[in-house]
Amino acid sequence: MIDRLHIAVASVPSWLRATLAIGAFIAVGSWLTITTWHGLSSSRLDVGLHTDFRDAIYYPVVALRDHVNPYDAGSYFRHYPVGQEFPLYTPVHLLLHLPLLAFSLSTARAIDLGWNLLLVVALAATALRLAGHRLALASVFGLGVLVLLSEPGKFDLRTGQPTLIIVISAYLAWRARAPGRERDRTATAIATATVPTLVGVIALAIVWSKPTFALPLTVLLLVRGQRRVALLGTALGAALSALVLPWLVDAAGGVSELVQSWEDSARITSQSVQSRLGSGLRIDAANTFVRVSHLHPSELVGSIGGLMLMVVGAWTLRRLHRGDPGGDPDELTLTLGCLLILTCLYHVPYDELLLVGPMVLLARRAPVHGIAWPRRTRVAVFVLLLIPLVGPLGWSPINAVLGKSGFEWMLGPTMLSLDLLAALGLCMWAGFRQIRQRGTVAPAVPVSSAP
Repeated sequence: MIDRLHIAVASVPSWLRATLAIGAFIAVGSWLTITTWHGLSSSRLDVGLHTDFRDAIYYPVVALRDHVNPYDAGSYFRHYPVGQEFPLYTPVHLLLHLPLLAFSLSTARAIDLGWNLLLVVALAATALRLAGHRLALASVFGLGVLVLLSEPGKFDLRTGQPTLIIVISAYLAWRARAPGRERDRTATAIATATVPTLVGVIALAIVWSKPTFALPLTVLLLVRGQRRVALLGTALGAALSALVLPWLVDAAGGVSELVQSWEDSARITSQSVQSRLGSGLRIDAANTFVRVSHLHPSELVGSIGGLMLMVVGAWTLRRLHRGDPGGDPDELTLTLGCLLILTCLYHVPYDELLLVGPMVLLARRAPVHGIAWPRRTRVAVFVLLLIPLVGPLGWSPINAVLGKSGFEWMLGPTMLSLDLLAALGLCMWAGFRQIRQRGTVAPAVPVSSAP
């Protein structure tokens, strides 16, 4: 069936495939942009669309310009028409968005919508190269259409979150290799793209704008032997933050006051309806445990549980890396790494854009390495990752059925996070099985790149 589909697609002229893909991307992008723009609200409450852009991107940099500490929730609310506190992004986040100061809120929103559409194309191209595909207009824009139509894609664009640039940067950091350290790309090598170390360092510094991505990613880079990328990227992120710190210290009235505002911001965020343990929005493992068990441990206990999950996953990746230091079985390690990032710390559905890369890898007709997936496990992982991207629980007929059953509270928002944990468990099992049965990762087998 798949071979027939490939043959049918290949029979269509390349110019026609490219035209159809670009036209579809423009149509879907225009629909999302227009409906988002018409959904904007003048209320300062956290209602309507694009409020995350207003509250977490635009006005924080305006506050920095006005010598107002954006991490001080009380001062931030008094000075600006925002509906939520500024979460604990690092100062790198403020530095990245400083150019928005040249524009009004409405103009900045329009720029952000256009910029995010460009980033969707960049994400599609990056994911395809990760999987070793040659880039073509039809494949890049075709995948871009699927990203736009996915639940996390729509969620990200409608809220104005900066997730896309972070996901792209995370992929670049993951694939960074120093010259001379990459194994010979012979007929037995994995045909996947790598990037220079310098690009990986800059990419990780960008990821450090959001610690819930950067902390687990840095740990995983370290255990995979990418110490230079992990250490230099973290150092660069710290240096960029240091550029902004003098303005934050001045706005806060001192170093101790700034640190106190960070602590208060973390406390306020952890107690909000959307962010506290048990929230219907979170997708991480600790929150899933609370929603399923009805137990309510503290945030500290939840963080410890996430840390333990990260330790087990990092140990697995380390053992896989030691078996194949030059390459790793990227299909398994990238999927496992992305799932660990999403489940060990606080994350919400738009962060599931991180699954685009693993999905493109798993969508290939056969694995391109010697990893021994247990029978049907690879297909099962693909299906489990597909569910949160498609978001069937957001469809009205399914919601109506769930609403009439007694399981709406658990099966609604919790089912998607259970899917992620199930996929994580299968990947862990595949990794343990490989470690136990072979001890080392088998050599890769050749694969032809997609046209």
